[in-house]
Amino acid sequence: MWKLTLPCSRLPLATNSTSCIRAASVRCFSYDSKVRKSANFYYANGVLNATKFGATFNKSGFQFSPNYKLRTGIRNSSSVNPNVATGEFSPSVSSTADSVKRRIEKADLSLCHPVPLESTSDARIPFQVKPKNPSKKETRSVVQQYLQGEKLTLKQIYDPYWALTKPHLSFLIMLSSTCSYVLAPGPTNVAAFLCLTVGTLMASGAANAINMGREPSFDKQMVRTASRPVVRGQITPNEAYQFAAITGTIGCAILYTGVNPTVAALGLLNIVLYSWVYTSLKRRSILNTWVGAVVGAIPPLMGWAACSSLADPGAWLLAALLYAWQFPHFNSLSHNIKTEYRNAGYVMTAFVNPKLNARVALRYSLLMFPICIGMSYFGVCDKYFVLDSSLLNGFLSYRSFMFWWQQHTNYSKATLANGGPTEEAIKKASIYARKTFWGSIWQLPVVLVLMMLHKSGQWDRFFHRDELADESDEIL
Repeated sequence: MWKLTLPCSRLPLATNSTSCIRAASVRCFSYDSKVRKSANFYYANGVLNATKFGATFNKSGFQFSPNYKLRTGIRNSSSVNPNVATGEFSPSVSSTADSVKRRIEKADLSLCHPVPLESTSDARIPFQVKPKNPSKKETRSVVQQYLQGEKLTLKQIYDPYWALTKPHLSFLIMLSSTCSYVLAPGPTNVAAFLCLTVGTLMASGAANAINMGREPSFDKQMVRTASRPVVRGQITPNEAYQFAAITGTIGCAILYTGVNPTVAALGLLNIVLYSWVYTSLKRRSILNTWVGAVVGAIPPLMGWAACSSLADPGAWLLAALLYAWQFPHFNSLSHNIKTEYRNAGYVMTAFVNPKLNARVALRYSLLMFPICIGMSYFGVCDKYFVLDSSLLNGFLSYRSFMFWWQQHTNYSKATLANGGPTEEAIKKASIYARKTFWGSIWQLPVVLVLMMLHKSGQWDRFFHRDELADESDEIL
């Protein structure tokens, strides 16, 4: 019998050589014998392999390593000859890693094949994805086909470049910018408003194009991004960069000449933050989510700066609202596709620290309450906005709370001591994550619309409040 030490989460105990860990998060273990001979094993591609023979350790037991930290490969070393059936190791001069591997392959591995956690947890992308032949990669881009004389319709050329800008994301960024412009107390101008709209869309599209140009090898490993035009070969990375350079330059020029230099500088800053800093951090640190939230908070500042001063508290409250919203939105989305993120090489909180992932989503959902109250306190919205916004914020906070509570229970010390959460508990966490995601989808646009409806002085002319105020002044 083998003695096991299980420092990882969600691991059922295995007490003999033919039992392994039915979890995709762990596939590697090591064994130390009483005779101070050891061997490490890892499970990959349906085969139990052995490596690191002949090392010595001070204590016995198994040690497990997460998948994303494993290094595969077989290395021949000194002589150790394990008995797979008993787990005992006896020295032998003629034994090698190859002979050990052959003995291991005779064992019953029916229980050793790792089962992805998501396969039993009803985890999936919380919205429908329609792949467009992601496995079929074009050998030539649409521009190369056109230059070589092939007849292409305008739609065939236009569609890949339109997808390159991530139109849904760009529209949301533009919406947050224009809503901020409407809420700002300064005088409005139709021409400036149009320039702000077009310039923001083009700057956002440029940042997204650079992002796609840098990540085709990673995007092709995820269902959600496998159909992107650079992955499919419709646009080459260099063409994506050229498109971004043209689009970003024109967009910032429109913001500079049609609005003001401050807005243009913020637009350029956002391109750099998203396409360079955020995109690079995605493969290095979980801090990428916090940097990405800053990217989402800048467009409201652009809209406010288009007609008013950034010294006004309202500008920063709007930016804080967009910053906070992105955590319940993205953390709940990433929970259900965390395996795809991990396999594609991205470092996300959802799989590095699941408890923190849910806790941060709840924390920033609750932060929206004081932010919306501050909008009324500083006179950006009327006093009734506190009531309306609290209903929506309460709705999102409740869903975030249920997501956090389930993850808190799943990863509690008591649960882990009993062998980890059940399949039902894991499934509940995925369901709550999807509900939180869809709650965030509805919450933000409705709150922005309510802000414009509750803008201070918005309805004064309908209720003749200005005339009543003048009459009161005359009486006094």
